[in-house]
Amino acid sequence: MTDLPLVRTSRELFLSILTGGTDDLETWVIDRMTSAVDEEDVEPGKRLFARGEQPEFIFFVRDGRVRLEREGSNPWVFEGRSVIGVFDALLERPHARTAVADTPLHVLKVRIEHWLDLLEESFGLARAALANSVATVAAVEARRWKLDPKPQGSVLASVPPVEFPLAFVDRLAILAETPLVRGAGIQVLVELADSVEEVTFEAGEVIFEREEAREEAREEAREEARGQPRGQAFLVLEGEAVGDRNDPRLEVSFGPGSFVGGVASLGDPIIAWQARAVTRVRALSLPLEDWLDHMEEHFDLVRSALSALALIRETILDDLAARQGELRLG
Repeated sequence: MTDLPLVRTSRELFLSILTGGTDDLETWVIDRMTSAVDEEDVEPGKRLFARGEQPEFIFFVRDGRVRLEREGSNPWVFEGRSVIGVFDALLERPHARTAVADTPLHVLKVRIEHWLDLLEESFGLARAALANSVATVAAVEARRWKLDPKPQGSVLASVPPVEFPLAFVDRLAILAETPLVRGAGIQVLVELADSVEEVTFEAGEVIFEREEAREEAREEAREEARGQPRGQAFLVLEGEAVGDRNDPRLEVSFGPGSFVGGVASLGDPIIAWQARAVTRVRALSLPLEDWLDHMEEHFDLVRSALSALALIRETILDDLAARQGELRLG
């Protein structure tokens, strides 16, 4: 006889992993998600999906090892709790790699369309998924920076030639070249252009400070603020900034087209960073709460952000695998 409470618990765990552990989702979301999840035993050597196939499912692996392979590239190996298949779905493309079980697996899976429907219907779920994606991508970004003797922030926006001070049309043009938001369409970009603001920092000026607290207070603050935006993100238009963090120790330069602090600047991971201007810096300041408010009204903005983060993650993982050989994750 099936142990229904145990089944529900395992499926709630699946949802928790997808959303970064948030515990404040609406009951109906949990009920819908757990009822939509299927389970499957997978033998070593069996494929979960093949490169070139259209994504059908998101897979949650509670324990074991899955290898993602592509001819001509080093494999990615996910160990322990892992979510497989979600990024190809967000990018609306066939699978870029073949997923093969290295060990016996018991997987939970949910159809892509069910997951996307829930994201659109529940902004609480969408917000939690975004926060989890930011944390995941920020972690692999920091992993890549650790390998570089002089790490630099990735260019996440193409900054067109503009004159300062910026006119409204200039702010709109910059947002239209920023993958995190441009997929939402022109009307949403017009609304966002009203929210962003041009800011200037002189050489040596602090852009933002690291949160200082005793360790126990810091952990309490993390729990209270999980998934909450940390103020503003700064997109560099001109000049150079430097950010640093501890554990791991990093110092990273950020130039035009990069967000100060990288992907971490879009959510909770930025609390570990501090930054200052090296030269005079002109930047666009994006209030993160405004960004999220617009997401609540426009699901295309949620998809744009999640898709951009998925592509950033893939680029970083490919780079890490090219440098390190077989890439182990998890």
